[in-house]
Amino acid sequence: MVDSKERSMAPDPTSRESPRARLPGRVVGLGVLVVVAGAGALALKAQQERAIGSAIQESRSQTGVAQANVVRHLRACDLVTSRIETLVRAQNSDDNWFGSVVATVEAPARLSYGVDLSKLESSRVVFSPIGGVYTLKVPAPKRIATEVFTGQETTNVALAGLRFRAMAGEEQLGIARARLHEQALKMRVSGPELERVRESARAEIEELVKRIAGENAVVRVTFDDENVGRTRVASGE
Repeated sequence: MVDSKERSMAPDPTSRESPRARLPGRVVGLGVLVVVAGAGALALKAQQERAIGSAIQESRSQTGVAQANVVRHLRACDLVTSRIETLVRAQNSDDNWFGSVVATVEAPARLSYGVDLSKLESSRVVFSPIGGVYTLKVPAPKRIATEVFTGQETTNVALAGLRFRAMAGEEQLGIARARLHEQALKMRVSGPELERVRESARAEIEELVKRIAGENAVVRVTFDDENVGRTRVASGE
């Protein structure tokens, strides 16, 4: 007969495994989880990079189209003009033993300045999708036309001695009239007038770009001579 104590002390084949016996299995399971998580992270990163690359490519494509569209339309506009209304004066005199005569003629004149956009290079127009900003670098305004309205002239003749207006005065007035256009060509604008020419041209170019790109576009225009030789170039010299 087997003692009940001996039976109770015999090992139980159905008893649970010890923690040490289960450890290798847990390590393997954890390793699998780490590998799976790492592969998932790599896949997500690759997906993100593809999305970013696609967005950059699309943005570049849209940027290129926007720039090309603006450049094409601005070239077709050729010259952007601004005008100054002014007065031109010419004078001629003559002195001899009969006396002296001084004839003066004044007439309204219009000086037209333009920015030549016909050969605008694509590199001079930069578009930033962030904020929709167009940055342009264009030639400075130059004189392109000079008009004198001789039909609206005013005259003055100053006589001294024995000179007669009917003879000497009319002769000198005729010479002065002939010099009006020459004098107008010699006129140069500076100071506030020059600044008005430049700002008028700048505003007109900005408006042209907004018509092409949309009213919400932000446009920044700079001239080639913005910092160097500004007065000489802008006044047409």
